[in-house]
Amino acid sequence: MPGGPSLGRPGAKNSLAGRISDDIVASVKRAADIVEIISRYVTLKKAGKTFKALCPFHAEKTPSFIVNPERQMFKCFGCGKGGDVFSFVAEHERVDFLEAVRIVGSAVGVAVPDGFERRGGVASHQLKGRLYELHAWAARHYARLFAEAPEAARARDYMAARHFDKETLEAWGIGYAADSWEALGRAAKAAKFTDAELVASGLVIEREGKAGYYDRFRGRVMFPIRDVQGRVIGFGGRTLTDSEVKYLNSPETPLFSKSRCLYGLDRAREAVVEGRRILITEGYTDALMCHQKGIKWAVATLGTALTRDHVALVRRYADRVVLLFDADAAGEAAVDRSLEVFADADLDVRVPALTPGMDPCDFLVAEGAEPFLARLDAARDLFEVKLDLACRRHDMTTSNGRARALDEFLGILAQIGNVARADLLSWPVAERVGVEREVVRARLAALRRPKRRAGDGPAAQPKAPPLDPVEHRILRCVLASGELVPCVLARVGLEDFQDGRIRRILEGCVSLYDQESAIDPALLSAMLREPELSAIVADIVLETGAGNWERELQECLDRLEARKRRDEYRRLREQAAGADPQALAAIQELHRRRAGRPPREPARELVPQEGEQGADAYDAG
Repeated sequence: MPGGPSLGRPGAKNSLAGRISDDIVASVKRAADIVEIISRYVTLKKAGKTFKALCPFHAEKTPSFIVNPERQMFKCFGCGKGGDVFSFVAEHERVDFLEAVRIVGSAVGVAVPDGFERRGGVASHQLKGRLYELHAWAARHYARLFAEAPEAARARDYMAARHFDKETLEAWGIGYAADSWEALGRAAKAAKFTDAELVASGLVIEREGKAGYYDRFRGRVMFPIRDVQGRVIGFGGRTLTDSEVKYLNSPETPLFSKSRCLYGLDRAREAVVEGRRILITEGYTDALMCHQKGIKWAVATLGTALTRDHVALVRRYADRVVLLFDADAAGEAAVDRSLEVFADADLDVRVPALTPGMDPCDFLVAEGAEPFLARLDAARDLFEVKLDLACRRHDMTTSNGRARALDEFLGILAQIGNVARADLLSWPVAERVGVEREVVRARLAALRRPKRRAGDGPAAQPKAPPLDPVEHRILRCVLASGELVPCVLARVGLEDFQDGRIRRILEGCVSLYDQESAIDPALLSAMLREPELSAIVADIVLETGAGNWERELQECLDRLEARKRRDEYRRLREQAAGADPQALAAIQELHRRRAGRPPREPARELVPQEGEQGADAYDAG
């Protein structure tokens, strides 16, 4: 109640936060509109007082994803995910809570200070902060050299020969690494970065057998690699000499893993989300030229084959993937590698045909955007392309050749978990190799792998146990009418709630009521920091209508107290086992007094009396 005594435990204000101040979370929360933030990821359509969309977390054809602007909560009634704006961003971006707060804070102009503990500890987080600063500095350093240094003339000439204009080069921060063993390292130390930070960033390498360090990138055109928030996390360097290593990337660092990043995704994300499609090329310059020609949904891999981490990243933003491979043997190999990771991804994956000997950058320069887009529109399904490749690789005039082509194609289909989809995809191969569909089905069943593949990701988690029904109803009453918090605490303690999830949410309710004299479900969800708990709050809030909450609460508290008496009665009986009759009678009398009943004669046995069972029974209805 306003002005009343504190209901929370000492220090409750920060007890739920642990790693970040509740005040900061609340500031970001109040500045953020969940509709505006989620609209950056999915297309929302007004539906009465709420908004609907196709769920970004599972495949569906009918929208079951609801955003409630009044409650500032979301809920998918298809897959069950729900929560507040931080829960959504954390799930969509695959980041932890603190990073989700940072992303939302950046979007609404509220700064989240550095210095909070994260996984790996304070020191780890501080190092990452310094590495972000170092990479941002290095990107500016390389870009300045590219634009101004006389020795960078050959880098400028190279990019001009590839027909890149000045606006593109500046927008993407294209740079130049001096052809020197120590130029970057010296400049970085003059900018107050340490040797340890430079080594951790991968920008310098420790010399073997003697003291000192040398620059990793020398005499190269530099392409800054950014994460989806636009922060520089690494670099790719294209040689300007006859070096055997044409492209060189940053090594694995605390910030960068090339198997989890796509070049240009930070700039392409808006267009990708809008069209639910993404164009994946094989080179930095391919993606750059696509954007220069107005094809804003293009990205590039970082000199590595696509991985399941890439697929998971792509699925956050797109339903259709267009893979742009070179029209050569390497491109055919890329098709095979891509099928290994996309086979069971439930994405529409397409492969366009390009002119042999021309990479996408050259094609766009020579032919223009319209013919290029026409090729993309005519792109064929990845499985169709694979079937053609399998048939070309084997002698289809012989039975052995047809059998090998069949097994090569079905070996990919066997990785698809959706049996019906795999069956539909197997129909064309039956016609191509000249066998009955039933034969193909039988062979496909024989090739199916009974065990999980390495790298498939974690097994499905066991379903969470159902919530205690009476405790769930008490929580619903509190969330619907926050002023009932004192009513709960007046009759029971939080330790009387046996479901740990309900108990933790109620602890958050008490803490918020203590601070605000009210309970904002969205702020509560943010304070809890656990997706499962946020989803529970969203379920209750978005499904609760009007009701007589005080009366329902008192009924539920009656049942909770009855359960408490029943549990205590059982405990007393266990403690009294083997005791003398007088001790049993004393325990029974104690129990009756606690239950608010009149005293009995002391000679009675310690057994429930007629009608007593009904009073002590715990009705979960």
